[in-house]
Amino acid sequence: PGSHIVCCSPCSASCLCGSAPCLLSGCCPSTYNSTVTRLAFSFFLLLGTVVSIIMILPGMETQLKKIPGFCEGGSSIPGVHGKVNCEIIVGYKSVYRMCFAMACFYLIPM
Repeated sequence: PGSHIVCCSPCSASCLCGSAPCLLSGCCPSTYNSTVTRLAFSFFLLLGTVVSIIMILPGMETQLKKIPGFCEGGSSIPGVHGKVNCEIIVGYKSVYRMCFAMACFYLIPM
């Protein structure tokens, strides 16, 4: 009776990637759209930086090889036919790939 309840779901995160973070702003009515957008893009930048740091750590290739069926030469998972070459996805080249992806994300207009 007269009260307005806003329900936030994980699917509302898709609105953050657009021009207006409409659903999250509905969850936080005291914040402005620009503030929420800045926080969302800062989170994406932080996430990309953390992934880059993790992928350049020494020994990451051996950790990835411990995942069954992920790397080439490992056991295969039923229904999954492709395997990843773990030597290629770690190291300094993975940091370049991640930085390129982040640059495309931030520079290509939405």
